[in-house]
Amino acid sequence: MKISIIVPVLNEEKILENTLKSIINQSYKNFELIVVDNGSTDRSVEIASKYTNNVLFESKKGSIHAMSKGFKNATGDILVTCDADSIYPENYLEKIVKSFMRDSKVCAVYGPFSLIEENKFKNFFTILTYILLDFLSRLFTKTYIVGAANFAIKKEAYEKVGGYDTKSNLASQDFRLAKKLSKVGKVKFVPSLIVKTSNRRLKEEGFFKSMKKAFKFWADVAFNLNKIKYDNYYSKEYYKKKGVKNDK
Repeated sequence: MKISIIVPVLNEEKILENTLKSIINQSYKNFELIVVDNGSTDRSVEIASKYTNNVLFESKKGSIHAMSKGFKNATGDILVTCDADSIYPENYLEKIVKSFMRDSKVCAVYGPFSLIEENKFKNFFTILTYILLDFLSRLFTKTYIVGAANFAIKKEAYEKVGGYDTKSNLASQDFRLAKKLSKVGKVKFVPSLIVKTSNRRLKEEGFFKSMKKAFKFWADVAFNLNKIKYDNYYSKEYYKKKGVKNDK
């Protein structure tokens, strides 16, 4: 079972190398690493080229477009989405493969997050909270709290449902994709499939503002409001902070 790992990148030179090191050091070796640059002006492409020959370029701004391009060029049976600011445990891919092999009806798997900058005690409650919220979300709204940094999909299922809807300009495309996938197979939450990710956005915006924004994005999908646009997240301010110009 071959895995394609797709990492969209936009000016992530500070942490990208640690992310890619954690990926290439996986105990499961049957994988390809695809990095899709979305217009970086720093050393991101140079760093990525040290770890893979599959460095692609996507001019249309937005990680969803970069991710979609990576998926189109992937040759694996399983497509795994990874963030450029996350760290993956050595047995991460092994756990993914086992999850698919245990049940042939499973078409996608995902798991919780811990924070790179926090200690074990705080992360215990972070993971526990994630598990609880995801359970309640699935129980009452059939919405999967999927994060782009920790999502694995059977390529066959991805293609069957039409993949990411890059033309709709609606936000929370991972949530939406998971809902579509649930119509053709099982979307499985794996509590032990933990990824460490950066809490830098949480620090920038503050805890309460971040939680309020997250709730709005979730509710937009859970209650079929469909009002929040992709550009609400990837705004001019977002690209300004990234140090690049958005010419859309």
